[in-house]
Amino acid sequence: MQIGTILYHKSFQFTSGTQATKLLVILNTPNIRAGEPYLACLATSQLKYRKSPGCQRKASLFFIEAKRDWFDLDTWLQLYEIYEFPASYLLRLKLASGVLEIRGRLRQQTIRKIVNCIKVLDDVSIYHKRLIAKS
Repeated sequence: MQIGTILYHKSFQFTSGTQATKLLVILNTPNIRAGEPYLACLATSQLKYRKSPGCQRKASLFFIEAKRDWFDLDTWLQLYEIYEFPASYLLRLKLASGVLEIRGRLRQQTIRKIVNCIKVLDDVSIYHKRLIAKS
């Protein structure tokens, strides 16, 4: 998997303990040999926020218009909460349990815009920014 990969997670567990079916977008291409994690954010079409394409800096969101990229519906990437996953965990979910499916990949142009957006967000740690920028 690489930056921009779109994953379908059949039982994503939130920090609150609840589970739901979610789409995630991979935000980096980690150096797995060095132990770097995959970073991902949630995608949602349920948010009621500005529908201005691209970076929504104040809300730490990135808006993708319906049919402009992979998503059929207007979609917001929630960049204010980035999740870390070891490569072994994602592999186990995909191969062993079938809980995780690769559904697609964002266009290179969209990926560049997301990375540039992350660079200016206050909600993203310097560590995460570094892992994302080198992808």
